[in-house]
Amino acid sequence: MFGLVGVDSVQIKYPSKERDSLYAHVFPSGSHATSVVETVGMLLFALYHVSTIIVLINMLIAMMSHSFEAIQVNLLLHNKHTNTNVYLHRAAVKT
Repeated sequence: MFGLVGVDSVQIKYPSKERDSLYAHVFPSGSHATSVVETVGMLLFALYHVSTIIVLINMLIAMMSHSFEAIQVNLLLHNKHTNTNVYLHRAAVKT
């Protein structure tokens, strides 16, 4: 049902842009009266994509920072454990 019809099979009828109409200066370039609406729509769509990409990159950086901090904490605990074992081993060897 939805999405089974190709884009080429739909015929879009645009309203005509007449040169002597009251709002002819609003449509400076474009072959039809909806060119401004289409341009604004495309700009908003591009702005949406850019903002989405920025948010996703920010989330990636935050996740990598969190992972790095978790690894650092784990590494510090591992080093303390290893140092403690070395000290205990040396103390046992001396006695």
